[in-house]
Amino acid sequence: MSIFAPTLINLWKTIESYGIDPAPLFAGEDINTTLPIDPALRIPFAKVDRLRAKAVEICGDEALGIRSAIVYVPAQMGALGYAWQASLTLRKACERLQRFARLVNDKAVVKVEDCDGCMLVTLKLDVPSECASVRDDAALATVTRMCRLVSGDDFRLQGVNFAHPEPPDTKPYFEYFACQLNFNQAENQLLIPLSFVDEVLAGANCELAALNDKVVMRRLALLDRNDIVSRVQSQIMDQLPSGKISDDSVAEALHMSVRTMHRKLAEVNRNFRSLLVETRRNLAEAYIPDSSLTLTEISLLLGFSEPSSFSRAFKNWTGRAPSEARQARM
Repeated sequence: MSIFAPTLINLWKTIESYGIDPAPLFAGEDINTTLPIDPALRIPFAKVDRLRAKAVEICGDEALGIRSAIVYVPAQMGALGYAWQASLTLRKACERLQRFARLVNDKAVVKVEDCDGCMLVTLKLDVPSECASVRDDAALATVTRMCRLVSGDDFRLQGVNFAHPEPPDTKPYFEYFACQLNFNQAENQLLIPLSFVDEVLAGANCELAALNDKVVMRRLALLDRNDIVSRVQSQIMDQLPSGKISDDSVAEALHMSVRTMHRKLAEVNRNFRSLLVETRRNLAEAYIPDSSLTLTEISLLLGFSEPSSFSRAFKNWTGRAPSEARQARM
């Protein structure tokens, strides 16, 4: 179990906000926070958990998790943070978090679904912890801040569900979340009104989001060296713009034979062709709303030699032409 190292800058800044020098605490766990932190560096969860518990004790604040969200900035989540900022809609942003949460915490699971007029975002962090309530508060509060950063001042939650019991002092919770709070619930969840989730965000940039997705995919491929699907998808994304992608070129980049790659994919009930189509379609749906890209440019980014080939493929995937899909998003 490990944590994306740059996220620890958030804990450092949180401790500093209490007027306390975090350096001795970090040194006590032998954690180096010299900037810039290598985004490839992972910190064992046990170290981070001990560090968080010590921070709560020294700062004397059981609501430290909520305070940590106030000092959150996108760089603390690396490429995932920037991809979130560039997402087309809040729904797309949350789905991106659902897909890539393991970059931040390799045991984190995020689930996004619509329920009773809300988009329900469930955060599962089922790992033993010395201060699980503070950890869970930090996760819920940080995702809330991420939503506020992209949606603006009008963003409101309908409610928040906490798995932990109600704390003695709920004032910091009500002040921060400003909505109905439910404690002792089965899971940690944010309830976001549907009126917010599908509006195009002011900072939407589908090309930038897709570029950062590629970085995240590469990080996950390194994290999951045994995950053949992530590794193949990462190479597909890298090679598509060349227009010369093939199972041979991907296998060569992965330093294995084509036969070995096909066998490994078959072992997890996947195949190269379906991954190529899936990756192209996902990227196409991300690029289409971006009016700064012409349809010809999109076809080239996806590795099609002719715009007509892209148009036929897109219509086969979605039932409508790329131009129709773009018009519907405007």
